[in-house]
Amino acid sequence: MNKTTVTIIALAYAAAFAYLGPVKIKLPQLDAPQIAAAPAMQVPAFRVPGAKGGTIDLEAFAGKPVLFMFFTEGCPYCRTAGPALEKLSKNYGPRGLTVLGVNLDDDKQAALNFARDLGVTFPLAYDGRAAFRAYKARGVPYIYLIDGDRNLVDVWEGYDESYEPMMKSAIETLLAAK
Repeated sequence: MNKTTVTIIALAYAAAFAYLGPVKIKLPQLDAPQIAAAPAMQVPAFRVPGAKGGTIDLEAFAGKPVLFMFFTEGCPYCRTAGPALEKLSKNYGPRGLTVLGVNLDDDKQAALNFARDLGVTFPLAYDGRAAFRAYKARGVPYIYLIDGDRNLVDVWEGYDESYEPMMKSAIETLLAAK
């Protein structure tokens, strides 16, 4: 992706989010006992090529909570969310959380550039448009938190720093329930 294309995409996303603003999809806040009692809303599995080789298969993380984001290289909100998810990965990875990124571009270099530019070390995939459609996401970034049974715990549409306390709370609640 050349710089002109990245600039145009970044400006388009900035204009859209300036007009619409980031939107948080509000799901009920659940404490540990409620998570077990809540009706399960299972999300689809996906299998996408890994930017560093191999594949990233959501089924491979069965039994583990996963936080993942659909993104594009040039999206300014994705570029802000990437380092925030990196912090969550560093803080909660040792406690069992897996963090993943799924790039919509079909060129793995876009995912590798994203990782290099932002210092992201969690696994990234590319060619994620089919998975994006399966999740009925309507833009990027879309960030999902699922439990070890692939049940949806929370989802964030867009990204804003104000989401971080909500994300931490949801992750801590989920990890405490295991």
